[in-house]
Amino acid sequence: MALALEGIKVLDLCRGYPPAFAAMHLADFGADVIKVDPVGHVATEHVKGASEELMSAYTFIDRNKRSIKINLRSDEGRDLVRTLIKDMDVLIENSRPGTMDRLGIGYEIVKKINPRLIYCQVSGYGQTGPYRDVVGHDANFMGVSGALSLIGPAEGPPCYPSNMVADMAGAALHPLAAILIAIIAREKTGEGQHVDISYTDAVFSLIATDVSIHLVTGEKRRRGKTMVTGGEPCSSVYLTKDGEYITIQFIEPQFWKTFCEDVGRPELISRQWPHDDQDRKEMFAILSSIFLTRTRDEWWEWARQRQVMMAPVNYIEEAVKDPQLISRQMVMKKEHPVLGQITQLGNPLKLSGTPATYRTYCPHPGQHTDEILQELRFSEKQIEELRKARTVE
Repeated sequence: MALALEGIKVLDLCRGYPPAFAAMHLADFGADVIKVDPVGHVATEHVKGASEELMSAYTFIDRNKRSIKINLRSDEGRDLVRTLIKDMDVLIENSRPGTMDRLGIGYEIVKKINPRLIYCQVSGYGQTGPYRDVVGHDANFMGVSGALSLIGPAEGPPCYPSNMVADMAGAALHPLAAILIAIIAREKTGEGQHVDISYTDAVFSLIATDVSIHLVTGEKRRRGKTMVTGGEPCSSVYLTKDGEYITIQFIEPQFWKTFCEDVGRPELISRQWPHDDQDRKEMFAILSSIFLTRTRDEWWEWARQRQVMMAPVNYIEEAVKDPQLISRQMVMKKEHPVLGQITQLGNPLKLSGTPATYRTYCPHPGQHTDEILQELRFSEKQIEELRKARTVE
């Protein structure tokens, strides 16, 4: 089977989930991704009671990668990283801005070693600007960007989204896109380049519609007040008969008309977009009473038959059993050499000619140290000396 990125070599220096997810995508499509773990690191340190085999099987973020343990606090360790860099196409890291420079492996240094290197840095606020050195996590970056202000009920506080939008949509997928663009650009220029991805920039770009509307009209966009945040009766979330929830977005008139006619309320067709707050309140009450007449799954079956924009609010334990996600290989069964059959997430990027492949499980930290050093032409004696000095593990 053809591998789209076969021959591309990636050095994964990530200390966080999101950019490591970008590196996983590169690995899934055939890149040789070498993950640098710190000396002393064990995969189970953050998951109580988990074995290394369990972590290897289910921590899909590092599948298809190889792992080497290097002590970046030692001169010898940093020398070893610079040796690895000579043969790399891509380096991706997410330390605080300035860290790589202090370690002597910043972009200005390593581009002299390897001018074709694509050097991708992922950080909370970016490598420049007044917040450059400010620390934060997903919710903080969403807060600064304005995205968090749009999530939650109109009369309640902002709500943290569990899918970590700044992390997984921002700092995971934007580096992937930028790296692939830089690889294509290098085919034209012959040169690598520096890639600077900010969690905050990325999540800000994801609310482009709200930002654009504000810039054009001056409107203050507020959670629970807009069509996409549940502020309109025809585009919101409703409680069903069994205490579960259904989500609707009857934005197009024809779907709203179908819904109204099929539930026996044709007089509501002209009230799709309420003309004032009182009318809106009344419409929410009417629709709430309608959706309480059936269970969530009954509404879902009804919606699929009538081809209207409605879907259940599934729980994770339901989503992993959903026939659509299973048929799309987003939830797949794999045979593990120790654990037997396990379930793992698939890759959402579906290519017909060069699809993602699942060749190896997440490596144990340091699993490939000797193998990688041998590829760099280190002798067994040299490798042993590096181990004794705790430069590698």
